[in-house]
Amino acid sequence: TLYLLVNLQGLYVPNLLNIKISLLFCCCRSLAGLWVCKPCENHSDCDADPADYCIWGEVRDACNRRVCAKGPGERCGGSLNILGQCGEGMMCKSDEICHGCSIQTMQCYND
Repeated sequence: TLYLLVNLQGLYVPNLLNIKISLLFCCCRSLAGLWVCKPCENHSDCDADPADYCIWGEVRDACNRRVCAKGPGERCGGSLNILGQCGEGMMCKSDEICHGCSIQTMQCYND
């Protein structure tokens, strides 16, 4: 009976483990799809001006495209800086807020 019990556990545990691993893989794969950069049509596509005027300056995003920087008191950071990067003179702190003073406007956020 002990041998049978060991075999049964050996059969069920890997199956349950395989299911958990498969689910984890599917979840991670679907989340990873969110981070995939859209390829540039041509070289100038990645160097195109941002759609809006960038009062806080420009930065490059995780896909190496030019985007507007975040300003004092705005949200920033996150995985791959998904929330954005702070403009010059400011720092994204652990609260995911841009702290410091913008060298573009001299506007500050200090909390």
